[in-house]
Amino acid sequence: MSQYQLRHAGVTDTGNVRAVNQDWLLTEGDLAAVADGMGGRSGGEVASRLAVDTLREAFAADPTATGLAEAVRRANAAVWAHAEAHPDLAGMGTTIAAVARVSEGGDDRLAVVNVGDSRAYLLQDGRLTRLTADHSLVADLVRAGALSEDEARTHPERHVLTLAVGVGPDVEPHTVEAVPTPGDRLLLCSDGLFNELPDDEITAVLAAVADPAEAATRLVERANEAGGHDNITAVVLDVVTR
Repeated sequence: MSQYQLRHAGVTDTGNVRAVNQDWLLTEGDLAAVADGMGGRSGGEVASRLAVDTLREAFAADPTATGLAEAVRRANAAVWAHAEAHPDLAGMGTTIAAVARVSEGGDDRLAVVNVGDSRAYLLQDGRLTRLTADHSLVADLVRAGALSEDEARTHPERHVLTLAVGVGPDVEPHTVEAVPTPGDRLLLCSDGLFNELPDDEITAVLAAVADPAEAATRLVERANEAGGHDNITAVVLDVVTR
C-alpha cells in the first residue's frame, strides 16, 4: 500500500504582455503536469492542451515511471498527427514537465519527465533543486560553460528550444526519479515564471506559504509584478503521508 500522496494546486495566467494563454496544466490524483504551447494562431493552445490530455489518458493505462515516459511519447505523436491533419496548425508544439507518484516493488517513487524548458523543482530541507534538464539553446551553452545561469535568464535567445513535443514524429523525454519524503514540496512551472523570478525568490515563497494553492498564486503574482512578459504557470505539490 502506498505510504504517500500528493496534495497539489495550480495557477495559470496570461501575464502582462501576451494576448492569449498558451499554457495548460493538470493536477489530478497522482499526476501533475505543465505544458507551454507554441505556434501561430491557436496552435500553441491546441498543442499544450492535447499533449496534457493525451499524457493523462496514457498514464492512467500504465501508472509507472516507464508509463509516464511513454505517455510523453504518445503525447508527442498526438500533437504531431494533429498538426499533420490540420495544415493551418503546422509547426505547433509544446513543452511539457510532469511528475507522478508511482509505486514499484512496494516502494513509492516520484517519476519526473520533461521536454523543452518547462521545469520541475524539489524543495527539500529548505534547499531548491532543479530535477529537469532544459532542452534549449541557452541551456546547452550553460552546460558547455559558455554562459552562467544568471546570463541565461536574460539572454536574447533564451526562448529558442532544441526539443519540443509535437515538432517531429518522435521524441525522447528527459527522465529522473526521486524518493519522496513527507514535507517535500515540488514545483512545476513554465518559463514565464523562472525567467521573471530568481531561484532565491522562488525558494522564499515555497518555504513561507504553507498552502499549495496560495503558494502557486503568490508565485504567479510575483512573476507578474516582475514584468509578466510571458504566460505564467505554477503547480505546487506537497508530499504528505496517507
